[in-house]
Order: sequence, then structure tokens, then C-alpha cells
Amino acid sequence: MPDAMIHPSDSLTEGLMDRNKELLIVTHNGRFHIDDVFAFTTLAIALDLDNRPFKVERTRDTEIIEKADIVFDVGGIFDGKRRFDHHQIGAPERDIKQTPKGIEGTIPYSSAGLIWRAFGLDVVQKLAPDLDDKSRKIAHNVIEKALVIPIDAIDNGKMHPENGLNFSSIINVFNPPWDTDDSSTQLERFFEASKIVRTVLIYQLNIEFARLRAIGCTEESYKESPDKRILMLPRWMPHIYPIFSNAWVTQLVIYPAENEWRIGTVPIRMHGNDRRKLFPASWGGLEGEALAAETGIPGSKFVHKGLFIAVAETKEAAIAMAEKTLGG
Repeated sequence: MPDAMIHPSDSLTEGLMDRNKELLIVTHNGRFHIDDVFAFTTLAIALDLDNRPFKVERTRDTEIIEKADIVFDVGGIFDGKRRFDHHQIGAPERDIKQTPKGIEGTIPYSSAGLIWRAFGLDVVQKLAPDLDDKSRKIAHNVIEKALVIPIDAIDNGKMHPENGLNFSSIINVFNPPWDTDDSSTQLERFFEASKIVRTVLIYQLNIEFARLRAIGCTEESYKESPDKRILMLPRWMPHIYPIFSNAWVTQLVIYPAENEWRIGTVPIRMHGNDRRKLFPASWGGLEGEALAAETGIPGSKFVHKGLFIAVAETKEAAIAMAEKTLGG
């Protein structure tokens, strides 16, 4: 089933935001997994469940399922509006372009992916209402790639969790032991697990929101830089992505940090280790007076022996070290 069958989020929340109506949300009973907990957490934020009446039923009873406002991970139906199961024949699969390296074929959606595709933009809107549409979509896609696709892949047996603690196994520990017959605490444990997922989701989004703010700041700084080979920043911030996405000629980046000024180099490739420009070899490993004598620049403080980072006492000294490195 193609992705086009998944409806845009604004059409979904319409009719679900009547705060006088208690929403009935249904998922399966028994052991819960990261996909259904993530799906519920997405709904909780998108539909503002903290501030409205709702009821969660964990069941496979078809009569209850038929009465539900939203059903996920159970019921054998996906319609992209109210029913979000992924276990039936013909359930949606992701575009092959979204398959991470090392995995063959396409990745079927889990309930996490189906609910995120439907309500993820609403989550971003709730948490960052001032973002423009483009930035909101970028944040949505980052969460999908960082969290949701791995959840989908693990749930559908396309990826194995790594050994040790990971997002999936942490949520699994909230399930009661196998030999515990009392299921009365199952829903309470489900909600506890959802709190953990919400924290991770919000923190991950906050990182992305900060990255988006950094793009705007670096673009403004680049415009104001007289020598485009040197990017002067008001403080450290993620700057590699905008350098490459805008095809800037930047070779060195200067910013204040901890009562000093640092000069960083720029990689040749976004995720590579080789640098566009290194500091002079004779500066490597020197610091203090020895470095100042070698550079001829008072205030030179330190150059890493790998020649990829340098430190100066003042902004003027940092600029002078950068210009000398570039031959300016």
C-alpha cells in the first residue's frame, strides 16, 4: 500500500479535538512494545490528552474496537484516519529510499510509523508553534529517521536491537514478569513507559529545534563576514550542516568559549575527518609563549597537534591566526 494512502495530519485531528467528548483509544492487550507506546505518546501530545478526557482500552474485543475513536496496533484494518493496524495483509510499507544501510528491501510500518506519519506534524506544532512550515517538516523528518524508522524496523523483524540497553529494551522492562498473573497494573505500566518515550521524543525534538535556530544564526553570520573563508559566530553552535547545504567556501570558524576564542577547521565532507584547511605544521602541539613566538601573534594560546583546532586569548588574536593560516 503506497504512502499516499496516509492522510495529512490536519484532516485527522479535525473532529478529534472536541474537548467535551471523551476519546476512546484502543490498542492491544498483553505485553506492550516500543511501537504501541510511541504511537500512544504521539497521540497524547498531538491531541492534547493532558487537558481533556480520554480512556485507553487495551483489548482485542471487536465490539470495543468498533466503538473506538482511534485504534492502533490491533484490529486488522488501516484506513489512515481512525484505524492504524499494520499486521494485516496489504499493510503499508515505507518507500525503499527510507531503508537504512545494511537492511534489505522495504520496511513495513509499525503502529509507531503509521501514527507518526498521521499525527507527527501536529506533535511538532504543539511543541514549537512558532516554526514555519518548512522547519516543521524538517523536524518531523528528523524524528522519523532518528526514532521512528528504527522502531518500525525492529518491530517488523528487519533490524535487531543492539546488545545492552536501547530504546526498545528500556520500554520492555516496564512489562510485568512472565509469571505475574495480575494484569491490573498493565495499563499503569503502559502509561509509565509512555512518560519515558515522551521525554526522549521532546528532548530529541529540542535538539532539532536548536539545530534549526543555528541554521538561521549561521546564515546571518556568514552574510556579515567580510572574508567568507572565515565564519565568525557569536558562540559555538552546529555549523557544519549550513556550510555544506549552502555550499559556502568557509574554511575556518571562530567563536568565543570559556573566556577564550577558538578557531575550528571545516571537514572536506560533511561527515569526514579530512579538513579543508589545517593550521601550519610548525604550530602543532605548541601553546603559550612558545606558540606566540612561532606565530608572531600575541595572544596565541594553543594549537592541537592534529592541527584541526586552535585557541586564542582574544578575538583579535583568533582572527590574526586564522588570516595567517589562510595566507591573508
